[in-house]
Amino acid sequence: MKIALAGPIGAGCSEVAELLSGKLSLRVENTSSLVGRFVSRFKGPFIDLEEVARSGEIDLDHQVRKEIDEVLRGDNVVVEGRSGFMLLDRKDVFKVLLVAQLEHRAKHVAERRGISYEEGLGDVHRSDNERKSMVDRMFKKDWLDATNYDL
Repeated sequence: MKIALAGPIGAGCSEVAELLSGKLSLRVENTSSLVGRFVSRFKGPFIDLEEVARSGEIDLDHQVRKEIDEVLRGDNVVVEGRSGFMLLDRKDVFKVLLVAQLEHRAKHVAERRGISYEEGLGDVHRSDNERKSMVDRMFKKDWLDATNYDL
């Protein structure tokens, strides 16, 4: 079983992924774990990787996508959050879109990060813009169009 849980930040992808993991014995992968795999193979200090990524010499989204492809060679995995959007073109993955009201998402992000609601709202807006741009760049699709998902 291969599941992609895609959604805007604060919509609950991490929590739902953990529930699915417990009930269905699925391994949970997200952008942090996937970037961690790539970073562990990078030769040199992390600061050098950050500079190389900012300069455009390395496309981190492309590297994360390669890590996802490797993970999906196996089975029983749920890829959640931002990385879930990277699977919109995969026919072998059950794709789920999770959404929630903006106010709920901002509150959720603020509570998880220990920041003010206003800071959480700013983070939500920045993340929404970034995820929308990434999906448009990779697939030329609307990131929140329900027809891109199985559920």
